[in-house]
Amino acid sequence: MTAGGHGGGGRAHRFGLADLAEQAEAFLCRWPGARADRRGVTFVGAPGARLRLPLLAPRAAAGERLADYAPRLPGPGERSVVLLLQAGAMAIGYWDGDELLHHKAIRRYVVRGHGKAQPLHRKTRGKSRYGARLRLQNWRRLLGETNARLRDYWRDHGAPERVFLAVPVRTLPELLAADPAPPFARDDARLQRVPMHVHRPDFAELQRVRRWLGSGRLEVPAD
Repeated sequence: MTAGGHGGGGRAHRFGLADLAEQAEAFLCRWPGARADRRGVTFVGAPGARLRLPLLAPRAAAGERLADYAPRLPGPGERSVVLLLQAGAMAIGYWDGDELLHHKAIRRYVVRGHGKAQPLHRKTRGKSRYGARLRLQNWRRLLGETNARLRDYWRDHGAPERVFLAVPVRTLPELLAADPAPPFARDDARLQRVPMHVHRPDFAELQRVRRWLGSGRLEVPAD
């Protein structure tokens, strides 16, 4: 629950999205001049005093005053999608606020015995045998199924306000180029990378990542 702050000797704890309004009000009372950093992720009140917003929270503008941001809380419940994609595995969920409307997890045989994903192996080794062709077909099929699921969500539930992606940098161009195409472009303002380590995608991991996205962090200097 508690941990040391960045400044050495400080105090820190995590809190849930439901507690953000209370945490913001308390932070504002102590540091009324607090402003958001240039990414709009953390409000800084003083050296060692930081309020990092849950990524699911309403977004703050760069340099925005906490006094202006706090009245917007808790904000309307937003629709969001979380997509986890790694070699051979995908997990995806669509939430309306805190309600999980639909989820799906898929695994495909696309990894060789020594653990290298077939698309990367294809670039480094060249020759294709039956097993390699099968893995490549399965990889393309997984990308297509992922995008088809995304398109179904957009059609059935509407375009979400937020899309959180845990997709390797090398994989994203392949996802964008797959058939069918995803219902978003690379420069879509709704896209946001998941800045945490993600294990092999499945429903349990999807839930863990979603909980993390709804978690903020308060850091205060030592008394």
